[in-house]
Amino acid sequence: MDVSDLTSRISRDAYVLGTAVAAPAAWLGGPDGALGAAAGAVIAVGNFRWLASRVTARFDGSTGRALWTLGAVLRLGVVTAAVGLVLVSGHAHPVAVVAGLSVLPVAIVFHALRAARREV
Repeated sequence: MDVSDLTSRISRDAYVLGTAVAAPAAWLGGPDGALGAAAGAVIAVGNFRWLASRVTARFDGSTGRALWTLGAVLRLGVVTAAVGLVLVSGHAHPVAVVAGLSVLPVAIVFHALRAARREV
């Protein structure tokens, strides 16, 4: 399994978990809950995919250290702005946004544990 395949699998599983989180969020928080969970999941996966592409490019030697630092600052600024925009809009419940953002670590841990189990 190469890096792009792993990135795609983690992204897919995070989107599935995001959908699974959005359903109870819609039940508990209405449309604002569903929108918050979905927006959080999309932001988390977008951030992950951007980071994965930059790490891959860095280890391929196509970007320098200064560009890596600038890209990291830009990425974090975009993620912060996206979360801020979602929260300031008033159409997303803050707890649901956090729940949506939390699906990515769950997907990563799932894949790490599955890979560790295969090696044993």
